[in-house]
Amino acid sequence: MLPDAESTLEHTASSFRSTLPHTEPPYRSRAWGHGLHSLSSYQGKLKPSLAHWLVRHFTDPGDRVLDPLGGVGTVAFEASLLGRTAFSCDLSPFASAVARAKLDPPRCSELMHELDAFAEDLASISLRESDYAAAEFGLNARVRDYFHEETLAEVLKARRILLGSDHSRPRNFIKACLLHILHGNRPYALSRVSHPITPFSPTGPFEYRSLMERLRTRCERLMSLQWPEEFVPGTSWHSDFREIPNLLSEPVNAIICSPPFPGMRFDRPNWLRMWFCGWMENDFHETSRGFLERQQGRTFEVYSEFFQVCRDVSTIGSPVILHVGGSKAYDMTEKLTAIGSRYLHHCSTIIENVENVEKHGIKDKGTTSEHILLVFERR
Repeated sequence: MLPDAESTLEHTASSFRSTLPHTEPPYRSRAWGHGLHSLSSYQGKLKPSLAHWLVRHFTDPGDRVLDPLGGVGTVAFEASLLGRTAFSCDLSPFASAVARAKLDPPRCSELMHELDAFAEDLASISLRESDYAAAEFGLNARVRDYFHEETLAEVLKARRILLGSDHSRPRNFIKACLLHILHGNRPYALSRVSHPITPFSPTGPFEYRSLMERLRTRCERLMSLQWPEEFVPGTSWHSDFREIPNLLSEPVNAIICSPPFPGMRFDRPNWLRMWFCGWMENDFHETSRGFLERQQGRTFEVYSEFFQVCRDVSTIGSPVILHVGGSKAYDMTEKLTAIGSRYLHHCSTIIENVENVEKHGIKDKGTTSEHILLVFERR
């Protein structure tokens, strides 16, 4: 932000609080935003319109914007669309792969060529006993219960081909598209009838659904989307936020993120997609202990490390903005404000009541009644 008296961070936060621009039409619609935001379903994703306005209001074109708890890259993708240099970091192999596909999408010609190569790989690979053994895993049903036997074989082959994270840009995009169509309740999905976000136990008949046919359809639809001229490709890291100081080549101008709400776990509601990325039973018990949402369940002091990283990787005067939830059951605001103030200057707390608007089409919409923005400044 410009360093004159009229554009201090306190003034900017006050302006955001008084207008809440993301609540005005057309931004208040949950359907608002670039089509690539729907690249893959993800529970707990920040509304693109809120991410858009946080980037637009608190940063300038050309700024370096970081989301250290990036999820599927909603904040970072909006930053890229608005001409910022964006960075997203997440420890989930599923989320970070989707974020990378959004931030650095391939050209249409690259993707079409890679789809042909992927089809050849799929046709040439032979399954092993270990592949079928992996399909015996499941949390509310076994993996094999979701698919017709021929579709299951194709899913297992694709999983083996795509295990790991060291993929080319177009192949990573293919992976992200496959993660989306893995389960759902519409014809695009490879599974029996389930849910597009959380893989509830499947119902209905076993029907063969061609993986390559649905994958091509998905890729072609997404490649028909238009990108604004301002779009700047960004970077997604599959890493812990503590590693960010070693990953960045220079400091960032702003940090915007949405920490996990208490009680939230991103591995279990996304378990089938996490399985496709290589997770098995031990990962859900042990590997997940390294995730911030599990660590904060023991103590919020884990955010001491988080805020220290934010301070160390940002320039003087940078905004550090956290989107948190408020409810009668819990309140992160007081705890995070106190911890964050050890490392940064707390400028403002912005509260938006969402008790009557966050319906999401489900009976149990959770306990969140407020969306709260904590605005800090690096000094």
